[in-house]
Amino acid sequence: MEIRAADAVGDTTATLSLAKGVPYPVPEETEHLQANKAAAEAAAEEERQRRVDELSSTECESAIVREINIEYAIAAMETERIRRMSQHNLAIVHNELLRERSKKEVVELMEAERGRRMSVELLAMVHDEIVREKAKQDVAVEVESERVRRMSQDTIAEVHTHLLRRNSIDKVVELAETERARRVQEQLQQQVVDHVTRRKSQTEAVALMESERARRMSSHDHLHSMVSISSLSVQSGGGGASEEEEHALDGDASPAEAPPLPLSFPDLPVASTDAAAEQKALYELHVALQADLPPCQDAEDEALRDIRLLRFLRGHKGNVQVAADRYTDMLELRQKHHLDAIRDNIRLGNMTAADFPYYEKIKRYYPAVAAYDVADGDHNVFCFEKFGAVDLYGLVVNVTDDEWLAFTLHELEHRALTLDRLSLAHKTLVRCTTLRDLDGFSLTRVTRPVLQRLQHTVSLASACYPESVAKTVFFNTPWVFHTAWRGIQLWLDETQRSKICFLKRGDVATLHAICTPDKLPALLGGSNDAVVLPPTGLLGKDSYALLRENGATEAEIRARDVLTVPFRVNAHDTICWEFCVQGYDVDFSVKFRTQGDGGAVELNVDGWNKARFVHGQVEAASWTAPAAGAAVLCWDNSFSWTRAKTICYKASVAKTVQPGDESIDISGHSQL
Repeated sequence: MEIRAADAVGDTTATLSLAKGVPYPVPEETEHLQANKAAAEAAAEEERQRRVDELSSTECESAIVREINIEYAIAAMETERIRRMSQHNLAIVHNELLRERSKKEVVELMEAERGRRMSVELLAMVHDEIVREKAKQDVAVEVESERVRRMSQDTIAEVHTHLLRRNSIDKVVELAETERARRVQEQLQQQVVDHVTRRKSQTEAVALMESERARRMSSHDHLHSMVSISSLSVQSGGGGASEEEEHALDGDASPAEAPPLPLSFPDLPVASTDAAAEQKALYELHVALQADLPPCQDAEDEALRDIRLLRFLRGHKGNVQVAADRYTDMLELRQKHHLDAIRDNIRLGNMTAADFPYYEKIKRYYPAVAAYDVADGDHNVFCFEKFGAVDLYGLVVNVTDDEWLAFTLHELEHRALTLDRLSLAHKTLVRCTTLRDLDGFSLTRVTRPVLQRLQHTVSLASACYPESVAKTVFFNTPWVFHTAWRGIQLWLDETQRSKICFLKRGDVATLHAICTPDKLPALLGGSNDAVVLPPTGLLGKDSYALLRENGATEAEIRARDVLTVPFRVNAHDTICWEFCVQGYDVDFSVKFRTQGDGGAVELNVDGWNKARFVHGQVEAASWTAPAAGAAVLCWDNSFSWTRAKTICYKASVAKTVQPGDESIDISGHSQL
């Protein structure tokens, strides 16, 4: 084939670009070259597209593989995390089990150690108690031997002296009674002589009046007037005037006898705001009681009797007839209870409170003192009582009604005699102001025998000794006392109720306005050391043991447990409770269960949410139910993990007599 230079360019080959040294194509090959070029370009494009597709496929495969690897890695990491968490939880549970086991072992060891120490302490206490009891027995034997030895010398002489003194008092009382009977007889004889003298004087006065009348009728002027009257009567045709006049004149011959009235009344032994009226009333009372009043031995005795009559007059608002009736009833009571003999014994023996029968026995349960040497500006004396600390249970059980009556009669008669003497000395009616401290009062201690004994004492004092009390002040008054007062006030009249006032807890200003701190005993918050209120009754005693002795229920509350005591109550019923913890502390609350629309509902009582009480603290309170339901007393020991608690409690429900009546029955117990 011929190869030549490409010096001619045609339209067909114009578009071809041949490389240097490439033989110039022949025209016949141009189309073939174009086709090869197109095929080559198509193949190159196909190869490029293949490679692009292959690269895309590779990238997709790589992304898929990467996603799969990520998923595998996440699953592996999650598996590893779960494995590690399982191991951690197992370690935590294992550690917790070990800790709980260690705690249990420690608690067991502590309990064992505590039991061992308690055993050792108990053995030591038992040993000490045995030694102490043996020492007490030895001392008691020595004391008894010494007492027997002294009884053979001093005590026998003292008893003999006491018997002689009692015999002397009996003889003096007998002599006084004989003297009183003699003076009564003398007074009766003197009254007869006075009556005879008065009748004789009246007869002489009538004779003088008759002689004077006859003299006047026989006078000249009288005869002249009578003649004139007769002539006028004849002229008028009647003669009855002279007969009527004669009858009138004859009527003057026997005048009606009237009791002599004094020109002036005797002076009062004490001061008075209306002396004239009280003098007249006292004279009228003397006249009304003339047949019942015994004769007086001397002027002092007569003044003391007038003071007693004035007390009856003032106690019954100056009504002479009512005072006379009440005084007559009092004389019958005095005769029934031999109060005159008691008064004579007090006066002749110069008795004090320590000499009263059963004083030492009653003082153990009743902390009270009468301070007749402590007075206010009106000379009224004071009596102090720790009424909230009175051991009512011991007083009822250990002191009989006869013993209490004997002591009460001596106490009331001694107080009346002392007040009358002070009234005579100060020339004013001296009365007694009684201050009663209600701190520690509990309604659960008030039983029916206590109420009966109290009512009898109040009625006896009201009937025999009116106007002896100036004021009775109850201070530190708990709310529950007003519930009991609704029934007690029915025993008193309006005048007695007006003399009673109640002071709330903490009202020190009003209390000091009535009795200043320098007059109050130390046990009542004052600074008067001269008046000593005996620390008897519930004062100074183990409150837990005392509550248990008074019939309270003893219960043990286990660790992490709650004791509930329900009571069924009606509307306006009052539930009262009193409790004490033997050791440590316990939580207390009151709940009220009632029937609601959706069923039973338990409510917390306002003011009695959960509160903690410790050993030695006696809690006495009450609550009035607003509706029918169940009141639940709750003692909670759930906060203690290992230690049980023991409590002693008393509870009762004071039920209303009627729905509209304010008087309640405070003697019944109603426990579910």
